[in-house]
Amino acid sequence: MVDESGVGHDDLVDDLRAVIRELRDVVQQLRESVAVKDARIEELESRLRRDSGNSSKPPSSDPPWSKRRRRRRPPSDKKQGAQPGHAGTTRELADERDVDEIVDHEPDACTACGCEDLLASGAAPRRHQVTEIPPVAPTITEHRQHARVCARCGETVLAVLPPAVSRSAFGPRLHALVATLVADYRVSRSEVARFLRESFGVRLSVGSVSNIEARVSRGLAGAFEEALAALRKSGLAHIDETPWKKQGILHWVWTAVGDDVTVHRIDRRRNREALERLIGADFEGLFVTDRLASYDGIPPERRQLCWAHLERDFRAFVQGPSAGRSFGAKGLGIAQTLMREARQLNDDGDRGRFEEAIRLQLGELIDLLVDGACAEIPKVSGFAAHLLARHDALWLFADRAGVPLTNNRAERAVRKMVLWRKGSFGSQSERGLRFAERMATVIATKRRRAEGVLDYIVEVARAALDGTPAPKLIPQPVQG
Repeated sequence: MVDESGVGHDDLVDDLRAVIRELRDVVQQLRESVAVKDARIEELESRLRRDSGNSSKPPSSDPPWSKRRRRRRPPSDKKQGAQPGHAGTTRELADERDVDEIVDHEPDACTACGCEDLLASGAAPRRHQVTEIPPVAPTITEHRQHARVCARCGETVLAVLPPAVSRSAFGPRLHALVATLVADYRVSRSEVARFLRESFGVRLSVGSVSNIEARVSRGLAGAFEEALAALRKSGLAHIDETPWKKQGILHWVWTAVGDDVTVHRIDRRRNREALERLIGADFEGLFVTDRLASYDGIPPERRQLCWAHLERDFRAFVQGPSAGRSFGAKGLGIAQTLMREARQLNDDGDRGRFEEAIRLQLGELIDLLVDGACAEIPKVSGFAAHLLARHDALWLFADRAGVPLTNNRAERAVRKMVLWRKGSFGSQSERGLRFAERMATVIATKRRRAEGVLDYIVEVARAALDGTPAPKLIPQPVQG
């Protein structure tokens, strides 16, 4: 059939069908495009929800709208301070043997009637102690080197300073105080100079502060090597790392917490070679780490992955795109159960109960990871396959008593370096790097051993000024 325009009916139908097919293709393309954009929007929204609870970001980076920042207790009707019935505490009085001066006070008259004829009551006096810091002034010793002329040959001879006299303008205790203020209390060099001037009347330039750091650092070289040797003999090492800068160039602070020592070592790299420079090539102990690829050279049967990190990883799936939320919810439940059972183990010490309680969870974990590795969701399958390849490192804590689930020891230790970096912006020289790592290592190790830091640094500074061997960081036990 042909219409008035001369176009056949069959041709018109074919044209309409072609248009319909083309429109269907366009609709399909639009659907696919919308699906891609929806997935992209969901991914970007999940990134906005990242905080310290579902990623490795530090708490200080949480945005103002983060739920973790808004988590506050509801206000109560109670007044501030101690509540009724609170037992209260008072400052403990110092022993009389430690009191420098005792002043006795007698009442002059009766407060009730004004009578001045007062008799002894026999009651012990009420004791009130006041602790004060006396004005501190530095002691300045001037050494005068006299010259004499030899009567025989006419040679002028200058007196030589005794070995016990410091060749520096500052003594060992001042050296130790300066180094400790900078490294332990994170006071800037200019503020150290101002503090010493205002508190003790010591005139010290910023350059002198830097020179003191250099002398103390040289004196600590042996202590740092001693700490490294002790770390490499440890049976268990918690390891973490954080950025550092040298003149704006990225470096890394590697922190390792061993049996009785904590080491901070600054390296240019964040790779396996840097790890080996920290822990040594022959370390035979166990590791607790996060999932950084630099640790993948460690045999999985000697490595425990940090479950605090894994808990955050699973929470990220829960709060991320909808496709991975079911996987994340199951993993998060397993992680939280394991952490709860580990806390119970710390409370009751019942290892048998603990192993029985976690056996089912570990089986469910393997099932979850196998299913996840076969999923068609790239992030889920990649993460699950990553953990399956390191499955022995997931439950070393279950096989070896004394191995914790988390790397909290290293994370707490490395936090000191994070705070130092934030206040100082890193170091400006190789000498500054060595000062930071050596002082941080000594401070952390002495704190772990409940030993005084300042007194040890005084002895180190004295040895450095005298040219004598520095004291041991970790004293050897006395042989009986």
